[in-house]
Amino acid sequence: MVKACHSTKVTTLIDNDVWMRGLASSWGLSLYVEIDSGEEWHRILMDTSGSFDVLSNNARKLEVNLSDVEAVFISHWHLDHCGALSNVLPLLRQQTPIYVPAKNTSGIKTIREAEGTPIVCSEPVYLMDGVMSTGEMVGGVSEHSLVINIRDKGLVILSGCAHPGIINIVKRAQQVSGVSKVYAVMGGFHISSKREGAYVAEFLRESDVKLVSPCHCTGANAKEAIAEIMKENCIKNGSGKTWQID
Repeated sequence: MVKACHSTKVTTLIDNDVWMRGLASSWGLSLYVEIDSGEEWHRILMDTSGSFDVLSNNARKLEVNLSDVEAVFISHWHLDHCGALSNVLPLLRQQTPIYVPAKNTSGIKTIREAEGTPIVCSEPVYLMDGVMSTGEMVGGVSEHSLVINIRDKGLVILSGCAHPGIINIVKRAQQVSGVSKVYAVMGGFHISSKREGAYVAEFLRESDVKLVSPCHCTGANAKEAIAEIMKENCIKNGSGKTWQID
């Protein structure tokens, strides 16, 4: 079973929608994830979006220093999730681990040229205590999701686009972590219709998930259906939205 962290703080640096006035949106996703292990804080950048201008400006306004990032987690190789990686890498310390779901010749070359350390997560991989990758899942696109185990809460699951299916991702996260309790599921769900949204929401409700926040590639109709079923447990997302889970 994956070790539990004390808390996590997740800040949406970029989403298609804006949560905080004064920030910008862009088609894509980038999440700044802070982890309290109980002894120290760790900082992970999950996805970079495709716009470094929007990423850097939003980060500055949110007082997020990208040079503090200890690891980068790229959910999949689509440009709206990794397009700004080449701009982010020079800001990081040499040999910073860059966790990717599958080999990509151009992407791996970019990481190595910037003196980063590419780590291909074809299987589940631990980033640090309490934090892991689901390992590569295939659903038309190779993708992996970030899994955080919070003490007394359960799993926080962050998906980039959920090409393999958000329900499959939740089940995989439970399997590889050894933790059945899921507290939060956030990120792109890659669904568009009310029927799809209702199907996902029913599963999440039956799984007793306490926080759901679909964003990015989740269509408006699907979001509406999820909100109708999950009610107060469904929270809107957008650039600048922050969650503290402890």
